[in-house]
Amino acid sequence: MNYSLRRFVMLSFVLLGGILFAHAESRRDADAAVRDGLRWLAGQQINEGTELGSWTCGRPQYRAAVASLSGLAFLANGHLPGEGPYGHAVERAMAYVRETMSPDGYLGQGDRSGMYIHAICTLFGLSYLGTSPDPDQERELADWCRASLKVIVDAQAVRRSPVASGGWRYTPYTSESDVSVTCWQLLTLHAAQQCGYAVDPSVIYAGLSYVNRAFVDHEGEKDVSDSGFMYRPGVNRKPEMAVTGVALFIKSLLEREQDERTRKALAYLQTSSPSWGGTQYSGYFYFTLFYMTQGMFQVGGQAWADYSAGIQNVLIEHQTGDGHWPFPPDNTSQSLLTGHAYPTAMAVLILSMEKQYLPMYQRQKSLF
Repeated sequence: MNYSLRRFVMLSFVLLGGILFAHAESRRDADAAVRDGLRWLAGQQINEGTELGSWTCGRPQYRAAVASLSGLAFLANGHLPGEGPYGHAVERAMAYVRETMSPDGYLGQGDRSGMYIHAICTLFGLSYLGTSPDPDQERELADWCRASLKVIVDAQAVRRSPVASGGWRYTPYTSESDVSVTCWQLLTLHAAQQCGYAVDPSVIYAGLSYVNRAFVDHEGEKDVSDSGFMYRPGVNRKPEMAVTGVALFIKSLLEREQDERTRKALAYLQTSSPSWGGTQYSGYFYFTLFYMTQGMFQVGGQAWADYSAGIQNVLIEHQTGDGHWPFPPDNTSQSLLTGHAYPTAMAVLILSMEKQYLPMYQRQKSLF
């Protein structure tokens, strides 16, 4: 080997080693941030009274969703009920959430956008399923999840206009639809399939068809260059980052192959770099970030590697000394009513995505 070639090879190994070391260091920093976040969540859980197992919220209707997201944060890092330092925290959270179900199986009562809450709570139940050594408890939770899933399926069957058909919106009884709520219900049904529940493929197909109808293709237009997914077909006309992220996530999970919509949606998301707040988040930083990160994660490859490094840096930089995460200054006042457990749980879930412990992250290879 001549000197120039040998020097090139040695330099390449040095550069590769530096990249791998930097990735390992970043991962260690993320793991430390997750550990501190989980420690804070466990320390802030309410341990007595009627709200036992939940976390403090400015709006009581949000308690079940925040408890579910916090429970998911523990499960996403392998902390199972009754085991280890956080086993009791997970158990208490699940016990609290289960008691919030109404007789008809609905979990979002009392909130005008309750189907979000319903889906999040159901995802927690499905993720918890299979972790208890008690067969009776498992059967009870399985029935609880089944009742909750029926609400989702029945809600889609409410008669809608052709442009809204196949979707879901804020309540189980509305005839309206939007892509954000629809994707949460599809994510929940996907997790149910991963847990062994039979879900009629026509329900998934109708939901995906609604999502795909929300795609806005601006190719060829002089004044607009972005192609992505809009919030409500027939109502909105422009794509949004959050909606595009969650649509990309759902399509990557449930469809066999990437289509042109997926490729263009990815290009649209890549026009935005991770930052602490900003107009791309529309005032809902953690919700939008959760959507966008999941979309990038399912696409994978270099797109995920680049995005993951950026978002890790943003979240690690803004974690407080005691382990919780605050809100960016441009966040909406509505989100502030969730308390600090919500952003902390969301940040932990985002930083834990690569572990893939949760059913909702597992890709469905052959849906149809």
